Amino acid sequence: MGIYKYSYRFNAMHNTSGSASGKHTHSFEVVFYLRQQMKFFYETENQVNCYMSKYMGAYLNDVLPVTPTIENLAETIFCEINGLCEDFDVIRLELSDSPVQTYIVGVEEV
Repeated sequence: MGIYKYSYRFNAMHNTSGSASGKHTHSFEVVFYLRQQMKFFYETENQVNCYMSKYMGAYLNDVLPVTPTIENLAETIFCEINGLCEDFDVIRLELSDSPVQTYIVGVEEV
């Protein structure tokens, strides 16, 4: 069984400093490595897009139940999206908030 690689980009704001002036925007990129059962990939892509839409243009402090760091956001997406459907597993997730920083969740080699 092969692995699909799917990328999703979105802009969102967050504040990890606690001060009113600490609110700022990032352009995020999430890369999903998906292992799935026999299914058309567009169906999986639609499920991922639907889930990820809640982050598009969002203020992450209002969306996440934890401090919206890149690590917490990646861990939340990884856990929640794996619970979406039994037809696929996200075996690895990479989340970038800048060209020089990526946080990776998942233990399998790709």
